[in-house]
Amino acid sequence: MRNLWIFLHLAGMTMWLGGGLAVMFAGIASKQFAREHLGAVARLFAVIHARVIGPGAALVVLSGLVLTMQMMSALGAGAGGSISPWVLLMQGAGLLGAALVIVVSVPASTRAARLDPVTQAAAFDGLRIRLRIVGAVSGILGFIALFSGAMYR
Repeated sequence: MRNLWIFLHLAGMTMWLGGGLAVMFAGIASKQFAREHLGAVARLFAVIHARVIGPGAALVVLSGLVLTMQMMSALGAGAGGSISPWVLLMQGAGLLGAALVIVVSVPASTRAARLDPVTQAAAFDGLRIRLRIVGAVSGILGFIALFSGAMYR
């Protein structure tokens, strides 16, 4: 059963970080688009956030909690030792990054998709800036968590 949870953890991480990279590179490419076309780009980004990035981050947190409970159970059952600092860094960075995705990025991308980039340019651009900053921070935290997990293994 543990292997299934590890698979789900890695699948969620792939969804989260892979979707984030896709949005990042598509966002860079969309800088060349006319302002009228940015609404379609924002709607695509909202779908990717709602169906790939957000669920991936939630799956990482859920599977991580199950794996943590299994680890604590094993430590309490006489396995000895303490929790590795790499695991603690993975948990902290992963939880914070996933929280940013779920609480800030997904709602902001949904709001940006409902705005008209021409007539509501100020609000649209503000949300794009927020998404850019939070996406970068949550992506860095996700990669720190991924690196920490690899160092633990």
